[in-house]
Amino acid sequence: MIRSFVLSSVLTFFVGGLRSQVIVITFEATLNDTPIPLDSILVMNLTQAGDTTIYFPDTVLVLGATGIREEEAVGLSMQVLTNPFAGSTDVLIDAVGGMALLTLHDLSGRELVSQALNLAAGKHRFRVDGAGPGVHLLTIIQDGETSSLRLMASDGLGASSIVHLGGTDRSVQKDDRSLFTWTSGNELRYIGYATSGEVLFSAVIDEVPDASATRTFVMAAGAVCPDSPRVTDIDGNTYPAVQIGDQCWMAANLRTSSYRDGSTVPNVTDNVAWTQLSTGAWSNYGNDLSNDPIYGKLYNWFAAADPLLCPQGWHLPTDAEWQQLELALGMPASELNSTGLRGGAQNVGGLLKATTLWDAPNTGATNESGFSSVPSGFRYSSVGTFDGLGNSGNWWSASENGAQQAWGRFMYFSNAGIDRGSSTKRPGYCVRCVRD
Repeated sequence: MIRSFVLSSVLTFFVGGLRSQVIVITFEATLNDTPIPLDSILVMNLTQAGDTTIYFPDTVLVLGATGIREEEAVGLSMQVLTNPFAGSTDVLIDAVGGMALLTLHDLSGRELVSQALNLAAGKHRFRVDGAGPGVHLLTIIQDGETSSLRLMASDGLGASSIVHLGGTDRSVQKDDRSLFTWTSGNELRYIGYATSGEVLFSAVIDEVPDASATRTFVMAAGAVCPDSPRVTDIDGNTYPAVQIGDQCWMAANLRTSSYRDGSTVPNVTDNVAWTQLSTGAWSNYGNDLSNDPIYGKLYNWFAAADPLLCPQGWHLPTDAEWQQLELALGMPASELNSTGLRGGAQNVGGLLKATTLWDAPNTGATNESGFSSVPSGFRYSSVGTFDGLGNSGNWWSASENGAQQAWGRFMYFSNAGIDRGSSTKRPGYCVRCVRD
């Protein structure tokens, strides 16, 4: 059985009298304006801390004056402690006693691993490892009862396994982070997760609930960062943020024209002046302001590497942090330090590229990571003119390659890999910030 948040408790409550406030939040989701079923909803209390998760097929959160109103789970039930997860996650199983068969399948129904063992009645904890990213189905059969749970992996460990970590009595102590209470006036964050075609989608809603309502998630590819689903720069521009592996990345190119201390980053439009700079500057592609909200700004490295350019709590990624991103998306470790195009066989660039704006054929583009890279082009360091809009995306790293050059990352419309290379510090490239 799956934990349920039930409306019947609300009816019982009102029959007993209006002793406290009860709020019912019903969740829905759309993807490209089409309804999509939710796999789970993470509910976080931003005021008091703590969180809880509602799992498919439940879509209702019932809030009472002292917290969530929840029907007690009985019999064979399963609860995943982290979902979505990268590599592995822990699952709690409330066993009924006797021989049990646990099986992990992928979305196509192929069995990945199974384990049979004798489980005493009570709570048992298992570590579940996924071979690769995607949707997995974990099933337990015991004493004629069956329970299943959908698991969503954003990364894999190369091999699947189910490891019994031990059993307890029926009262499993939660850690402080998983304790969830609510009182009127608390701000809550809802994060909805759904899958379609083995791609993970998510969306976030923040609110202070004060009445029963239906909340609709507008889903986008990737997993939003639970603690930082969006970030705002000093100019007031707001960017979505996605979690890739253990990192949180901005999911759009930086647009600020100010450093965090309030000083201005100069907008240099003259071509000759651009080629002679040794201090920070920015421009829009083609000096056309209409490109700014779509592609972000082009910065020289002197501006990009300034520690005050990214929003507070965020920074320009180093070359090593770009490599950490690539590794999380499947790039072989042997290719990380190579220059030129790498990770094409694993479609690393395709997982990062948006599915629109790029010129055809936009090779490999799925944007499964939610990174949403766009073909923003670049500005030449030698002549100050612009090139590559529609067919290339170019991003700085904070790492220098000698005194005169710095590392960057480059993606192309005609290749599924990601290019690692260095250039002088005067070209205009885009900036993606990563959380500290």
